[in-house]
Amino acid sequence: MTEQISKAKISLVASLAQRKMRRRHSLFVAEGAKCVADTLGYFRLRFAVATPSAIESGLADDIPSDFLFSASPEVMSKMSSLSTAPDVMAIYELPSDTEAPAPEKDRISLVLDGVQDPGNLGTIVRAAHWFGIKRIYCSPDTVDLFNPKTLMATMGSIGHLEIFYCDIISLLRDVSGKIPIYGTLLSGEDIYSAPLSSGGLIVMGNEGKGMSEEAKQYISSALTIPPGDPSDHAESLNVGVATAVVLSQFRAKHPL
Repeated sequence: MTEQISKAKISLVASLAQRKMRRRHSLFVAEGAKCVADTLGYFRLRFAVATPSAIESGLADDIPSDFLFSASPEVMSKMSSLSTAPDVMAIYELPSDTEAPAPEKDRISLVLDGVQDPGNLGTIVRAAHWFGIKRIYCSPDTVDLFNPKTLMATMGSIGHLEIFYCDIISLLRDVSGKIPIYGTLLSGEDIYSAPLSSGGLIVMGNEGKGMSEEAKQYISSALTIPPGDPSDHAESLNVGVATAVVLSQFRAKHPL
């Protein structure tokens, strides 16, 4: 019979909804059977929790029994940061921080400048994986990759990319003039007709304020996504959607 989760572990899991507590304990939570299944094997598992019905139905079969604890739906609600508590949760060790490597000259990498919404970051990670991007550089003020909502939005893509938090201004300064640095700006060239290289950096900015002035000064090729109907269009594109559009154009011109 699966052991009941302890009060200490309940308190620990609940605290991991906060970024500072994830950093303090070097742990993060994946919530939901699909999210857990998508992340198992990519991160070191500390322990997992599931409801009795989830265990009985086989939703937790892939989790090693020595790492699995049982909890009632009510207790899962206390631990969860989601509006609807999941049936399965996994607690993983945060990957060790490593220094961000220099961008590869023959590959496209993403640079995220202050993206704040967890869903947007998750969508960007998912789109990057789809279009064959291997590396993303995030500014320190970009939302935490290990936010539970971000994890869910990545739909399992999180384990397939290298993602670094670093001083992106220093990064852009170091490679300025050496590789192309693209950025989406209203004054940019139409992305559908602009020449696009097979390597370089693509900078995507904050949802409301766009790219920071510091980052703008290093953009060597400004791009814009024109609306289909110039007289009747939405005010702007969601940054996750915009990233997918931009990446699709780079991939169209430079297939893998």
